[in-house]
Amino acid sequence: MFGNKVEEKILVTGSSGLVGSRFCELYSKPEQIITPSEEEFNLLNPDSIKKYLELHRVKYIINFGAFTDVLAAESQRDDKTSLCWDLNVNGVRHVFDNIDPSQTHFIQISTDMIFSGSESDPGPYTEDHVPESDSRKITWYGYTKSQAENIVSGSGVIIRICNPVRADFPAKSDYFRKPLSLFDQGKLYPLFSDQHITISYIDEISAALEKIIKKNLKGTFHVSSSDVVTPFDVITKLLKKTRGVTQSIEESSILSLNNPVRYPQFAGLNCKKTESALDLKFSSTSQIIDNLISQGLALM
Repeated sequence: MFGNKVEEKILVTGSSGLVGSRFCELYSKPEQIITPSEEEFNLLNPDSIKKYLELHRVKYIINFGAFTDVLAAESQRDDKTSLCWDLNVNGVRHVFDNIDPSQTHFIQISTDMIFSGSESDPGPYTEDHVPESDSRKITWYGYTKSQAENIVSGSGVIIRICNPVRADFPAKSDYFRKPLSLFDQGKLYPLFSDQHITISYIDEISAALEKIIKKNLKGTFHVSSSDVVTPFDVITKLLKKTRGVTQSIEESSILSLNNPVRYPQFAGLNCKKTESALDLKFSSTSQIIDNLISQGLALM
């Protein structure tokens, strides 16, 4: 099963998504990337994975494919027959069952939602912080991603990101483009001034992935902004820089929701160990906004 010669190729799942598509655009050797269709390589269909990998013994698999609708995932909580569980957990297992980790390196894209973001266990979290094991303390989406990490851990690469952003992607909004759109429609909701988060610049996720591939590294890595911000502060800054407006956003408190699982108060990632390992310096949220504006973010 694992006897064929490994090709110098990078198989990318979720290559049409928000993050995966940008990686494919930016990778310096696009000829190495292969993006099979869902019919050819379906995370829900182990037979399709087996057949594809028998024909293509790739050196890397980067799994951007996931069920990422956090709200929809909550409606599937505790259901291990659901689509969220099947895609995020079983899908990873189906791939792992069909590779030799010593020859094919598996890179799993994960999330800060594997942590509780609670006052008793606050972020920003370091790469070696132990994920929350109690599913009742995190979103169901976060729990499924933590279970996927358990499959990969020790044999592959885990890259955790949070609130990914890019300048333009019509197929899906993100943490910056959604509030900009709502503001332009006069529908922007009050923003939390007491929730602590970090932002992942997708171009820097792509740069980190390229470094990991070139250095043939394993382990757990974090890619996120160098500073911790609140939604109120960062979107205020975004609106000032893109719309020239100030003092137009209403504040709200995350405590008013009484739902710490869905909206953790002390989230985010600490990336210092990753920066050292990859010899990279990740941007602050202000720098991320400036970079995205230079790329054409929400120009009017």
